[in-house]
Parts: sequence; C-alpha cells; structure tokens
Amino acid sequence: MIKLKKINLYHLNYPLKKYVITSFGQMQSRPGLILELTDTNNNIGLGEIWCNFPSDGAFYKFNLFKNIFANKLIKSNIKHPNDLVKFFKLIKTIFIQSDDLGSYNSILSAIDCAYWDLMAKRKKTPLNKFINKKSSNNIEVYASGINSNSFLKSINNARLLGIKSFKIKTGFDNKLDKNLIEKIFKIRKSKENIMLDINQGWDLKNANSYIKKINKYPIFWIEEPISAKSSDKDYLNLIENSKVNLALGENVYNDNLVNILLRNKFLKFFQPDITKYGGISLVHKYINSKYKNKIYLHFLGSGVGLITSAHMMSAINSNGLLETDFNENPLRDNIFNETIKITNGKIYLNNDPGIGFNLNKKIIKKYTINKFVYKN
Repeated sequence: MIKLKKINLYHLNYPLKKYVITSFGQMQSRPGLILELTDTNNNIGLGEIWCNFPSDGAFYKFNLFKNIFANKLIKSNIKHPNDLVKFFKLIKTIFIQSDDLGSYNSILSAIDCAYWDLMAKRKKTPLNKFINKKSSNNIEVYASGINSNSFLKSINNARLLGIKSFKIKTGFDNKLDKNLIEKIFKIRKSKENIMLDINQGWDLKNANSYIKKINKYPIFWIEEPISAKSSDKDYLNLIENSKVNLALGENVYNDNLVNILLRNKFLKFFQPDITKYGGISLVHKYINSKYKNKIYLHFLGSGVGLITSAHMMSAINSNGLLETDFNENPLRDNIFNETIKITNGKIYLNNDPGIGFNLNKKIIKKYTINKFVYKN
C-alpha cells in the first residue's frame, strides 16, 4: 500500500528564440508539468503531464490537477498503479461530460508513472529492472523534432553523439515536399535511418498518392500521415496498402484500438506516449506479448518523461529506438542533478532506484512560473 504525504506540481516554461515548427503550428516555448509525489517513507516518485499544445494547455492542466485531482490523490491508498483507473472513475465522468478526456488521460498518465517510480524505489530497484530483470542499462535513440529548414545542421549535431536515426518534420499545408526529401536522402549515410513525421498533415487521398511517389526512397517510417481521428477502416487500409512502413500511436486513446494496431501484421511500429495515455501501465500490459517489439515509445517533453520512457523501452523492447527531441530545451537537458548521457547513440541509465534521476531544484526554481504544494 502506498500512502502519500505530499504532492508537488511544478509548471515550468522556457521561452524559445528558435521555434519548433510542425504541420499544425509552432511551439514558441517549451512547457513542462512535473508531478512529484512523496510517500510516507520519503520516497519520491516523478511523472510528467503532457502539455505541449495548445500554448495555454499547461496553465489549464495545472489548474485541473490542483482543483480536481489533488485532494482525492492525497487521500489514496493505492496498492498498484493498475488501481488508479478504478480509483479515479468518478473524476473521469467529469471529463467525459466536458468532452475533455485528453486532459484526464495525460494527468492520469503522470500519476501512473509517478506511482511506478515510487514502487521501484520502495523495492530499491531501478525502474526498468523492477519491470524486467533482464533490462539493459541503455537504449538506442533517434533524433526527432528536426525542422525541415535546418535538418542538415541538426543531423550533423546528432551524428556527433553517435546517433544514426533521424526524424524530420514535414507534411506542411497538406503538400508533399519532394525537394526536401531528395535533399535529405542525398546526405544520408550508409546504415542511417530517415523517418518523416507528417504530424497528421495529409488527407487520406493525398497520403495514398504521396506515399506512392516517395516509396523509391529507403524511408524507415512515415509517421502519422493522416488525422488520428480518421476512421479505423481508413487507417487500417492505408497501413495495409502502403509500400512504406507507417508509424502511429501517440494519439491513440483507446485500449481496444491499441490492441488491434499491435496485432496488425502490416504495422511494424506502434508509438504510445506514456505521458499522454495509459502511462507505464498501458505498455506494461504487453511486457510478455509477442508484439512488444513493435513498441517504439513516442516522447517530446522534459527530462522526466524522457528518462521514464528510456526505462520502459529498455524493459519492453531493448532492440528498439527511443524518440529523443533534438531541439533546445533545458527542461530536458538540465532538469536533473545527474546528466542525461547520450554516448554511441544511446541513453545510459544508472543503477539507482526508480528512474534513478533527481530533480535539480535550482533549475526547477529558475523555470517555475507556477507551483502547487499539497500536504496530507
């Protein structure tokens, strides 16, 4: 039984000079919502609430957690994170009524991850080893968040860290930038992987047409070519008929669809995001599944979500690739006392309990624009 005595929620923000560009908008700052749970044994569990979009989303979710979740959470007696869904069932009804399950899902995901961190720390075991004793202490990464107007510089910087896989944002204005793709593959080296992130930027008709036009290139995957709200039939047909491997999952919020996609023989890459839906518990369901090697966790946020994702990837698919944002973000690089090390293209984990990284309170204080503290 885990009993909490204190909750901290930090709302962090780092304004950007160079915006992150996607097919659906710009990120003018890097926000972060970091959840810190302290139990009665003084163990600390960390989780991250996804809040990249819209620009005011972090403010909104901060207040939702403070006003709706915190009081119930501090009174909880949770044996296992799997109990959280049932525990917050009544609160979920509020979000169904308000047509806002996305906010509910991301907040619950952070709570779930923090509880898994607490459980591993209570057992004095690294999180990945707590989940899978055979976990490696590292996971290969791919560089993501690469803007199309600066892809060469970003790829070269990633190469210096031994990274061999790169995901470039494209798909703007429902168009196919064939010149960009040609330029990318001209500078691609042997044994390097190129992914294209469309960010739901194409409609179905154009997606079918565009994929046929670029299937001559050795594209590792095309990510989210069409809206995640497309019908299951349309998406499954696109997956089956595509000559290029597709990747999706970061915007799938339904357990049944998760199961369908993982079992689909034509889909090679499934990308759940543990800060958006289901937390660690969703992925943990597949720890012994024959489909687990399809799981390539999606992530773009602070260091808390990144390191937690690294633990999960090393536990469930040690031969896979972990998404690692390559844009400027001190909330990722400097948020811990410990350094996040990328060497030979891999993130290396330590042997400390839980996620093994501790918040750097000077950095937290520097970038905090709102803080909520609740004690039992």
